[in-house]
Amino acid sequence: MLHLILRLLSFVTGQRLLTPEETARLQYDLMDLRTKQLAVENLSGQLRTELKRQQAQASERLQTEQAEHQLELTALRAEIKSLQVAYSQLDQSVDLETQRQMKENNDLLSQLNWLSGTIAHDFRAPLRAIDAYSFFLADELGDNTPPEASRLLEEIRRNGKRMGVLLDALIEYLRLGVCPLNIQTHDLRETLVQVVNEHFDFSPVSIEIEAQGLWQFDKPLMMRAFKELIDNAVKFSKDQPEARVKIRQASPNHLEIIDNGVGFSEEHQSQKFQLFHRMHGNDEFEGEGIGLATAERIVSRHHMTLTLTRVGNQTVANIQLPERTPRPG
Repeated sequence: MLHLILRLLSFVTGQRLLTPEETARLQYDLMDLRTKQLAVENLSGQLRTELKRQQAQASERLQTEQAEHQLELTALRAEIKSLQVAYSQLDQSVDLETQRQMKENNDLLSQLNWLSGTIAHDFRAPLRAIDAYSFFLADELGDNTPPEASRLLEEIRRNGKRMGVLLDALIEYLRLGVCPLNIQTHDLRETLVQVVNEHFDFSPVSIEIEAQGLWQFDKPLMMRAFKELIDNAVKFSKDQPEARVKIRQASPNHLEIIDNGVGFSEEHQSQKFQLFHRMHGNDEFEGEGIGLATAERIVSRHHMTLTLTRVGNQTVANIQLPERTPRPG
C-alpha cells in the first residue's frame, strides 16, 4: 500500500520519491562517508603531528650535528695551529742542524787543509830528502856500487814513492768524506759508457754494459766510484780464461758489476772496504788497497749501499739505492 501511495505522489509531483529502503541505504552511505571523513581527518591530524615531531627531531639533530661539526672544526683549527707551530719549530731546528753540519764540514775542511799542508811539508820533506840522498849516494858510489847496495837504494826510492802515494790516498779519502756534493739526475748507461771509454778503452778484458734509467748522483764522484770498481774487476780477472766484466741492473735501483776473476777469501770479508787493506799480496796483484775503500766512501756519501760478494766463480759488486733517495749531504 505504501509503495502505491509513493507512486501516486511521484506521478502527481513529477518527481521520483525515495523508497524507505533507499532512504535507509542513503543514510547508511552518508554515515559511512562521515565515518571515513572523520578517519581521514584523524589520520591527517596524526600525519601533521608526526611531521611536526620529525621536523623537530630533524631540527634538533641538525643543531646537534652543527654543534659537533663546530667542535670538530675548532679542534681541527687548534690541531692545524699546533702543527704550524711544530713545523716552524722543526724548520728552525733543521736550519740550526744544517748550520751545525755546515760548520762541522767547514771545520773538517779547515782541518783537512791544515793536514794537507802538514803532510805536504812535514811528511814529504823527509821523503824527498831520503829520495835525494839515495840518488846522491848511488851517484857517489858510481860503478863501484855493490849489487846489494844498488838493490837497497832502489828499494829505498821505491818505498819513498809508495809512501807518497799512500799519503795522497789518505788525503783524498778524508776529502771525500766532507766535500760538497752536486746531486743531479744523470743517465746511468751514458755515465758508465763514459767511464769505460775514458779509462778502459784498451782493457784486456771484455766489458759489457746492460744498464738504463736515471739515477741521481754527483757525476764526477760516482764516475770515480764506478772506475774503481770496474778497475778492481778487470785487475782480478784479466789473467783468467775468457775474462769478462759484466755491468747490469738486477732492478732499477740495483746495479751489479760482475767479474769471473780470482775473487777473495772469507777472511777478508769484514775488512775489504778498509783503507790500505789488501786482499792479495804484491806478488799476485799490484795495488795499495785504496780503490774499494774509495768507492765505498763515495757510495756511502750518496746514501747508497755497496757490498762485495762471491757467487760461485764470480765476484759481484752490488750498488743498491735506498728505497727513497734523500738528498745526500
